[in-house]
Amino acid sequence: MYFWKCWRDSRIRFIFFLSVATVSCVLFTIMWARPGGTMKGGLASGVLHLWSDVAEGVLGMFCSIIALFAALSLAVQSIGQEFKEQTLGFLLTRPRHRRYWVWTCWFAGVCELFGVIFLAVVGTFVALSFLSGYVYTWRLLATTLSLFVGAAAVYSLTFFLTVLARSGEHGVSYGLGILVIDLLLPIAGHFWHVHLSSVGSFILVGCEWATSPTLAFPVGKLAIYTIVALVFPLAAQFVLERAEV
Repeated sequence: MYFWKCWRDSRIRFIFFLSVATVSCVLFTIMWARPGGTMKGGLASGVLHLWSDVAEGVLGMFCSIIALFAALSLAVQSIGQEFKEQTLGFLLTRPRHRRYWVWTCWFAGVCELFGVIFLAVVGTFVALSFLSGYVYTWRLLATTLSLFVGAAAVYSLTFFLTVLARSGEHGVSYGLGILVIDLLLPIAGHFWHVHLSSVGSFILVGCEWATSPTLAFPVGKLAIYTIVALVFPLAAQFVLERAEV
């Protein structure tokens, strides 16, 4: 099955990011919770401060960076790489529609991406519960949603670019450039005195919501990035169905 081929091609990257994300988030949570720790200098002495600081700092910033880089890295082994390795011609001789190869490869990647993010969030949640002595809020687990949808949007964009460029490495290079520009938009908006959002700010707000009694969950942005995550595989399917191999 093509799904298992996608898994074999990307399993080393998946295991690497799964290990790095989970271990790093747990260790940073422990460091944050230490009295007078190096991260916050004692600001996290209270349970509320601890949970809110970890939600924003560890998940909203540190874990989101790992998730976005995981999205870019996993896209290297997407179907666009089949062009470069000259294996796509063989795949397309199989009795399958071209959309099958696109969506199977995309689905394998987002499953791996979800696994990386989910285990990191669960590890952080368990560490926080143990260190604080009780569960302050179950909503921390819901940060998986914003982290995953934001990273999936980046993965889908890069996935499409690998098909368009007919190369995994070139597609990821273009995707990284677009991601850097996107992350710089809020900074540019600050100087231009306009509000410009980015995938990073969406993820951060989703993580801040977990421990905030007043902040609303960014449902509108969640819907937008979900649409983005689904539109780019459709665009990749459109390109592949008309490509000469």
